Amino acid sequence: MKKIIWIAFAALAALWTGFVALTLQLANWVLSLIAGSQVPGAAALGTAQWNPPAWAAPWVDPSWLKGLQESLVWAVQGLNQILPAAGGLGTWISVLGWIFWGFIMAALLVLALILHWLAGKRQQAEQAGGQVVG
Repeated sequence: MKKIIWIAFAALAALWTGFVALTLQLANWVLSLIAGSQVPGAAALGTAQWNPPAWAAPWVDPSWLKGLQESLVWAVQGLNQILPAAGGLGTWISVLGWIFWGFIMAALLVLALILHWLAGKRQQAEQAGGQVVG
């Protein structure tokens, strides 16, 4: 029984380690793609004019529309300045991911140790019961 416990622990530990490693590599890949990207059309937003549909003309003030357009251009330009910082998040996410991995591994180890101890107690009880009866 003890061998089964430790084989199961080793298999779960290997699966968990592989899962975390693959997930963190995927996260780093995605963050590097984000860091190297730009929101398309940021320059075009500043020069393009958008006219509201004819049905909305009575309800849309042209000055309000101009302000909204300028706000959107400002937001896109700000986003393009922030996106390169996503590359630096990969290090932090990796550190946090491996700390989380360590907590789960510690919990698996504690569980395996408790099961090992319980299996030993059960084996002792069976041997003691077998000697009394026999």
